[in-house]
Amino acid sequence: MKKLIFFTSLLFIFSFSSCDNSPSSGERYNYEKAEHDYEINDGTYQATVDYYNSATGHSATYTLDVEVENSQVTVIYFPNSGYLDDDHITPDELDENGFVSIEGDDGKTYDVQIDK
Repeated sequence: MKKLIFFTSLLFIFSFSSCDNSPSSGERYNYEKAEHDYEINDGTYQATVDYYNSATGHSATYTLDVEVENSQVTVIYFPNSGYLDDDHITPDELDENGFVSIEGDDGKTYDVQIDK
């Protein structure tokens, strides 16, 4: 009986200590930001890209790799080894949700959403 009380007490203590989700001392944590925002470092990311050509009315959605530099999408890569860089698109800054709408040549637009 004493062992049962001891183990029950131990379990009770561990369950309360493991539920502490508060930040440690000196650590700042913004719960609002954690729900919606995430930091995107420089690198290559998979993204959903919605393409629209205003001249033809053609639109399509692709899953493509994109290059991010200084919080801007600077290159969109295509599976056939092709890519669009700053010669064909105007790099723009990602918003707090990892989204950006990029203007391309001849009225083309690329809505880029970094996949989480």
